[in-house]
Amino acid sequence: MLSLAKLQRGFAQAVLAGDAAGMDFAQGRISAAAALQVHRNTIIGALVNALRLTYPSVDAVVGEAFFDQAAATFAEHNPPDTARLAGYGEGFADFLAAHVPSLPYLRDVARLDWAVDRALSCSTAIRRIALDDCVALEWPVSLTLLSLSWPADAIKAALDDDEALQGIDTAPSPRWLLVWRSGRHAMTRAISAPAAAFMEAMLAQRGSSEALGAAIALSDDAPAIIQGEIFTASFCKIISGDPS
Repeated sequence: MLSLAKLQRGFAQAVLAGDAAGMDFAQGRISAAAALQVHRNTIIGALVNALRLTYPSVDAVVGEAFFDQAAATFAEHNPPDTARLAGYGEGFADFLAAHVPSLPYLRDVARLDWAVDRALSCSTAIRRIALDDCVALEWPVSLTLLSLSWPADAIKAALDDDEALQGIDTAPSPRWLLVWRSGRHAMTRAISAPAAAFMEAMLAQRGSSEALGAAIALSDDAPAIIQGEIFTASFCKIISGDPS
């Protein structure tokens, strides 16, 4: 007799594969295959809906039918490892890159959706980072830096405007976005390469000197750029005096 753990794993595999072969199901009023399909439809449907909630921009770009097919395929091969579906689908962007190579920008659209979802699930707490003995920065713990190769932010912003969407240049071009939670909303801000280099080092806690050096390596105007794009941004607050 199979142990409960082995029976559960076997049943889960059968549901995901849609194949009852190898499972010794008791016969009822409907066949084992038909009963299994009911479970499969329920589970795959729930996973597809979870992915749709996390990736609304991808859904809007490719359409409901295509999204359902792609999401179901992803779910079959990448089932959740916890009963909590919030946060499910981390690898969907890379899956789309392989599944829909004709739409290379779709991966970055998915990555932006994921970053927004993660920001919204994050605490509204504030993090303080010392620049020196007398000055510190405060910004949300949800703040992250997203490095993109395609105009995912422009695509996301134009989803309700067909004319604007058609006018977007989808040629690859490096771009950097900061994503954070503000109240109940997720905010994004496009920044330049020097500002991104500064933020990457700061978010990695490599210190302000290394962060500034990384930015200056890209532009001699880095201090002014950082002042304009980071220090005066709505997510950032400068604290003077003892930063402790």
